[in-house]
Amino acid sequence: MRITVKSILFMAVLLLLGTNIATVVTYRSHLNNEQALITNEEGEVIAVPEQQTGRFFRDTLNLSPGQQTIFRDYRRQYHRDANQILIELQKIRSDMTKLLSEPQPNPSEMDKLANQLGQKHAQLKKETFTYYFNLKNELDSTQQMKLEQIFESMLNDKTSLPHRNPPRNRGFQRGRMNRNQP
Repeated sequence: MRITVKSILFMAVLLLLGTNIATVVTYRSHLNNEQALITNEEGEVIAVPEQQTGRFFRDTLNLSPGQQTIFRDYRRQYHRDANQILIELQKIRSDMTKLLSEPQPNPSEMDKLANQLGQKHAQLKKETFTYYFNLKNELDSTQQMKLEQIFESMLNDKTSLPHRNPPRNRGFQRGRMNRNQP
């Protein structure tokens, strides 16, 4: 086999093309996996963590000890309420799965469960809004501006606090309904 200049140039072009494609794919995957980012007054980027949000808010908003106590109490109450709703959502999903596994599922019963599921989702969103609204009311104007930046960043992100883990394997998985589906 004879190697010519033309074949060497062709191989170089293929190598460069492959490298460029790999770079673009890597860049896009990193963009998709990044955490929510905000910038402070100095233009520094601040990452919103998936865990230990209490510490994050304390440090980012420069909370006083009294504010930290109030935030902790709000967070505990919110998590109690949100976890109860999540348990109820899981029960409804389980009931839907059982209904779907029946030979002749009742469509009106499925509609009823779907409505219950929607109501629980709405209740969870209301609890989340109330939680952040309560936090905002405890802050001074400078802290509120920082909190608004955090909110905007979280809302523009693909995931949201405090349950920021993105859902995976939505829908049917290996022939059965995935119970992790929201």
